[in-house]
Amino acid sequence: MAKATTKTGKSETLTIRLDPKTRFILEFMSRVNGQTITTVVERAIVSAASKTTVSRGDEYDADVSWQDLWDVSEGVRALRLAKIPGLYPTYEEEKRLAFAEEHWPFFYSDTKKNRLLNFFVDVLWPRLDEFVQMHDDKKHEDYFAAGKAMQEALKGAKMEPPEWPPQKKPKSTIDLTDDIPF
Repeated sequence: MAKATTKTGKSETLTIRLDPKTRFILEFMSRVNGQTITTVVERAIVSAASKTTVSRGDEYDADVSWQDLWDVSEGVRALRLAKIPGLYPTYEEEKRLAFAEEHWPFFYSDTKKNRLLNFFVDVLWPRLDEFVQMHDDKKHEDYFAAGKAMQEALKGAKMEPPEWPPQKKPKSTIDLTDDIPF
């Protein structure tokens, strides 16, 4: 027996007020292009957004557009947005970003913090504010408590969590006082 197909994407409803002239323009464009009004609006937004950039605000000072920040993961999008000063992140967004950067093994692939780990972010993001609050509340008695709680959350999702707290790499055992044979 065939299964009923389900729509995989979620859609959002937007209610806007339009004057009669603008509404007529939308209906006109819709008829001319053989599209729904929704499609006309969506494509106009994408077209306008594709021409809009903002400075990354880092040492590369490269401009970014929405395509550079987009990801299917809500948490990844939010962390990317919070890094761009020109997008005026809120205090809460900056606090989440600072937490993620401090607890980088749970969110980033390395200490440079350039590549987010979607699989960890997707599990942790729905509870991120809880982990941030735990860190604020317990850092004076157990600085690593939030990281331990995130480890448990990842284990609960049948994932291998990163080592926490991160262990310092051993110092090199090369004795620089030895003679160099050449």
